[in-house]
Amino acid sequence: MNYAPIPGLRLLAVETGMLAVAFVAAWWLLRFVIPNVKVPRWLNWVLAKNWRSVVLVILAALVGRALLIWFIPIPEPRINDEYSYLLMADTFAHHRLTSPTPPAWQHFETFHVNLLPTYHSKYGVAPGVALAFGQMLFHEPWVGTYLATALMCGAICWALQALASPGFALLGGLLAVVRLALLSYWMNSYYGGSVAALGGALALGAVMRLLDDDCHRRSHVFLAATFALALLMLATSRPYEGTAYATPLLGCFAWQVFCRKKLPLTTALPFAIVVGFGAFSLGYYNLVTTGNALLLPHLLNERTYSPLPLFLAAQPKTDFVFRDPAFARFYQLTTQEYEYEATRSLWGLFQIEAQRLLRNWFFYIGPALTFPVMLGLLVIVRQRRFRIALFALLSTVVALGLCTYSLPHYAAPATVVLCLFGVAGLQYLWTSQSHCERAFVAAVCLTVVTTSMTRQTGATAVNSAFAFPDSRKAIFQRLEGVPGKHLLLVSYDFERHYPGNELVHNGADLGSQRILWARSKGAANDRDLCRAYPDRTFWDLIANDQSTSLTPSNLCRQ
Repeated sequence: MNYAPIPGLRLLAVETGMLAVAFVAAWWLLRFVIPNVKVPRWLNWVLAKNWRSVVLVILAALVGRALLIWFIPIPEPRINDEYSYLLMADTFAHHRLTSPTPPAWQHFETFHVNLLPTYHSKYGVAPGVALAFGQMLFHEPWVGTYLATALMCGAICWALQALASPGFALLGGLLAVVRLALLSYWMNSYYGGSVAALGGALALGAVMRLLDDDCHRRSHVFLAATFALALLMLATSRPYEGTAYATPLLGCFAWQVFCRKKLPLTTALPFAIVVGFGAFSLGYYNLVTTGNALLLPHLLNERTYSPLPLFLAAQPKTDFVFRDPAFARFYQLTTQEYEYEATRSLWGLFQIEAQRLLRNWFFYIGPALTFPVMLGLLVIVRQRRFRIALFALLSTVVALGLCTYSLPHYAAPATVVLCLFGVAGLQYLWTSQSHCERAFVAAVCLTVVTTSMTRQTGATAVNSAFAFPDSRKAIFQRLEGVPGKHLLLVSYDFERHYPGNELVHNGADLGSQRILWARSKGAANDRDLCRAYPDRTFWDLIANDQSTSLTPSNLCRQ
């Protein structure tokens, strides 16, 4: 997949300028107009109970995005990853974990999907469950993403309440709404990091509360079960990065239970029950999809379709044979986009890692929040109890640095830690009681809100700027009035086709699907489709990234 370029110096200058202007305005207001800032009565009521702040953050995300629906409608899937997740959601919505391999399966091979030994998505199940929830209850998979992202923001607020004052925990949750929800591709697509970030926030919040000396013993069972559930979310959304993030938290939990005995041994019982049930369920899912309880669908897909290793230290598969020219073209361009060859030298590897760090910095933090995050890091390091959050972040960063591929949502499990650093820095400045420091806090918040609402930042909805016309939608509209079922034989003009703009995507139930998208492999090899799907009208579809040619096919008449 291709992603938006890293924002450059122009954005840096614009955001810095906005921060300076906002600072001057805020300083003037605090110095001369409202020198004594009073907390409104309604806000005091909200902050009196932690759950009220969490509910307020969730409602802010839900209502805010709902109000934008007239300007930014429900997104159309455009990325290969999205279609794979939607396949999983459709499979679950049909009340099954996987689907049997369809007849003439070679023609339905597509990116991020396994056809053997069963037909299923390669991705973790947690995001697919969220999408299936939306599809089954609201007949719209995106509702699952919408709800999961709102819950993520609420979970971030809940986690911050164990680490910061109630007011700044609420502020952190609301900044997450603005930065990561309303216009971010996490809420405006079908493949973001909302579920993984939700799991990461619940895990950190539960562990920090368990470490609190004031935590009531009756809460231990609930928090231990929450921690276990969060680990399952991480394991079934971003298994590799989630494991890296959770390892320090899990080690701390085990140390407190078994070594220091600060937590009663009974705390481990609900944790073990939830984790055991989750591990059994995950193993069963692997068994029915890949045929091996220990083999993840993602690893099976990598073995089958990808010549590139998952980790930079590994060697590529030099003798790899592609099943279709579309896959060969896809991985050729993937190697170029991720600059894989550059990682073979020390200097090239340094440049790649620096670019990844810069991309994630623009997405999660941005220029305005940089100083508060750095200051918050220093504040957290000085407090021994909170250092576990830093270890979780460092573990995640190291794990990401070893990967061949990297996109911003890969770091989603550690989102709450970056929010913690930002909130800790802002809280430190605000409590100084100085007009300058408080004006800076107000300026940072205003700048984050303003820049997050523009399409020039790294947090915008990527699908709104997809480079190619939606050929699938155009074909659906063209065949809308043509009766019967149809099968489209897709072939590409590869000189003018980007493989990320793939057309061959189908749902879970190919037999009932009105329009099937199949990959043409030449007339001699395509005739097996005529025998497998005799009830359909066949069409020849020749596509590039700018136009398509759709004509009735004579394949089955020969």
